[in-house]
Amino acid sequence: MKNDLWRMETGWLGGYTEDRNLIRRIKRYKSDWPIMADYFKNGRLIGVQFRIPIEQRRPAERMFDCRL
Repeated sequence: MKNDLWRMETGWLGGYTEDRNLIRRIKRYKSDWPIMADYFKNGRLIGVQFRIPIEQRRPAERMFDCRL
């Protein structure tokens, strides 16, 4: 599974994941992380891109299992 974090404009991080369990966890517990984009291939969800507040960088790094 592919996970990635990057810096966006001031005060925000971007996060992308293809891990279905991680997508479910984020949707359940992190309602303040809005979805920026859903990626589909042949009608199936393959990835989701989230917008994450910079104050939650450490929890994001732990959940996505990668560093900025």
